Amino acid sequence: MEEVLLALKNHEKIPYKPVNEFNYPYRISNKKKCVNDNDGNFEKVVILYVIKSALCNQNRRDAIRKSWGWENRFSDVNIKRIFVLGIGSDIDLQNKIDEEYARNKDMVQADFIDRYYNNTIKTMMGFKWVVQNCPKAQFIMFVDDDMYVSTKNLLKFIRNPFNKRVGFRKKRDMSQSLSNKHKVNFYSKENFSETLRKNGSSNIRKLSEFDPVLSAFDGRLLAGYVFFSSPMRHKSSKWYISLAEYPFSKYPPYVTAGAYVVSYPALEDLFYTSMFTQHFKFDDVYLGIVAKKCGISPFHNEHFYFWRKPYSKEGYSNVIASHGFEDPDELKKIWEEQRSLGHA
Repeated sequence: MEEVLLALKNHEKIPYKPVNEFNYPYRISNKKKCVNDNDGNFEKVVILYVIKSALCNQNRRDAIRKSWGWENRFSDVNIKRIFVLGIGSDIDLQNKIDEEYARNKDMVQADFIDRYYNNTIKTMMGFKWVVQNCPKAQFIMFVDDDMYVSTKNLLKFIRNPFNKRVGFRKKRDMSQSLSNKHKVNFYSKENFSETLRKNGSSNIRKLSEFDPVLSAFDGRLLAGYVFFSSPMRHKSSKWYISLAEYPFSKYPPYVTAGAYVVSYPALEDLFYTSMFTQHFKFDDVYLGIVAKKCGISPFHNEHFYFWRKPYSKEGYSNVIASHGFEDPDELKKIWEEQRSLGHA
């Protein structure tokens, strides 16, 4: 795959056809979200939040808008947010979605059924939207709508992602943690190469603006809480995978889907590689497979919590993301408190 990506970036033809294009039309495309009103060019965005949300979770979205998803949190840091949704059969609910979008202009809705086993589609449609509509985003944070996030701590991390003090690449025993837990239209080779040329190699982001240690680093960052696990073979399990679906005994390392950050060069390579990678119903594992295929190693950061970290004022001083915030009022209260302490 690395050779394929290199050939595409050099505008060379490749002997392969994409097998997995995510070709779902957008009901709400929000194409101007990252476009500068003054000159019509794409804005340079430091952090783009791509938030996977369920149709009925307007209260969670509103809480995020008033807390960690606040776009004007820092005057000198351009932050954008979008909520990615699928579709349902409830007309009244869809009308509410349309009204919500009219008020906030921060939603993207694609034409696939919004349900758990379509999270891979939701994720990759988010990737596709970024490539097409926000190609000057430097870092993209994918987050579920039941997460607490500290933008301040996220900024600290991306400014120096290889600082050992953040818990990078730390090995750990996962046994206890794990117990908690269409028809498509393909690009022609010529069109595919042209799309990558327009959106691709010219947009490689220089992470030196954030002073990271750049030795042995190609600008492709995929970071979060990294798992090393095996397929679940018990048929009664929500995470059951048959040998026909995945014949190997181990998954590649992957970041948990609740919250992870990816640099634009990594996102771009992951998106185009996904088009040559068979679909898999678990989005975090799928992204791990895609990352393995294009030579990106997920990096572990212990300040991403895929479980609910017990709350205390100082205990959240270094938290980048924590799961388990289904209560919108609790999220706003804790975020306000952490903000007043200088941690959010």
